[in-house]
Amino acid sequence: MKTRQQHAAEDALTIPRRKTQSPVSVGISETIPFDLIIEILLRLPLKSIARCRSISKSWASILRREDFTELFITRSRARPQILISCVENNESLLFSIPQVQKPGVIAANYIMRLPCTHYSKNIGSLRGLVCFTHIGKNHKTEPVICNPSTRQFLTLPHVKTKSVIVASFLGFDPIDKQFKILSITTHRNCEECQVMTLGTKKKMSWRMMECCISHSYVQNDGICVNGVIYYVAGVSGPPRAISIICFDVRSEKFKVINKAKEMLLWSLSTLVNYKGTLGALLSEGYAEVTGETKCFELWVLVDADKHEWSKHISISLPPLWKNIVTEDSLYFVGVTGTDEIVLSPRYLSEPYSFYVYYYNIESNTIRRVEIQGMDSFRHCKIRLSLNHVEDVKLLQYI
Repeated sequence: MKTRQQHAAEDALTIPRRKTQSPVSVGISETIPFDLIIEILLRLPLKSIARCRSISKSWASILRREDFTELFITRSRARPQILISCVENNESLLFSIPQVQKPGVIAANYIMRLPCTHYSKNIGSLRGLVCFTHIGKNHKTEPVICNPSTRQFLTLPHVKTKSVIVASFLGFDPIDKQFKILSITTHRNCEECQVMTLGTKKKMSWRMMECCISHSYVQNDGICVNGVIYYVAGVSGPPRAISIICFDVRSEKFKVINKAKEMLLWSLSTLVNYKGTLGALLSEGYAEVTGETKCFELWVLVDADKHEWSKHISISLPPLWKNIVTEDSLYFVGVTGTDEIVLSPRYLSEPYSFYVYYYNIESNTIRRVEIQGMDSFRHCKIRLSLNHVEDVKLLQYI
């Protein structure tokens, strides 16, 4: 039986059918414009929004409106997070820290945990969603989609393949507002490309795609920039070469982007989103960066059709670099919107402190931030994702 307060809450709001600035009744004699209610809700923290969702059907209706969720993501982009995932005892634990940091120490904010396996892989964060791949029963690859903001996760149908070597990528079509997962498998030299569209009204399932580009050695994480998924792969040729494969999420078409002659691109190179354009961070032909590293480069794609790249910057690291990094082996995480290259280790090393490193491109300076509470994950692989945003949309409405 509903309480008097619940009845009052349901009567308090009247959701307009069209986007207008009509006032919304909140009492017998007072009204609040609908736009003002949206503005108030946009300023609430996630926990408060979760409580508002449970007040009444009217409140829940407002909070799942497409315009509200888009506005919430836009606001969240102004305060991006670094998402941290750690795999321990068949569980993946998610933490976050603000992306903008000063030198010093900061405690990671615990978000949630979800089941996984030793072979689970975090394939990245995109518009507030995170996608993992697990090797489940009968050695089948099962993607898991997760929204850390709502603490929800959903296990998707397993990839239809006999191979256990599956590379998966999360993409988003900004025009149709659709998420898709692309999976590439290689089994006995027979390549398979499959796509799953999330949020369809029908039962979600994999669709086989025709790919006219024979490629393999898909080892890096890939990235989605402006509706296109990019990843490094070995193209069969002729001639055989390490190139970048791009997959248009909306048209579901593949094509190849050749690297520049001077680019030391290889299968484990890190692709980044540099100011809305594809970039590649390279370190003397290696995946890792150490205290002995003298320089690294940032290449930016100028024209995909012409295979044209620009060496945006070649960085000669200052002498202080070796003293700050010491014995750590670092890996590129990405580039922030404030032109800082972020690096981190993948495992903790003695004395089991975990640091995130920021290299400022303009000032040629380095700073180090210690993340408290990570010493419990001494033997766990740690993965960082930049530009994570909060998304209040429930998984059943994606």
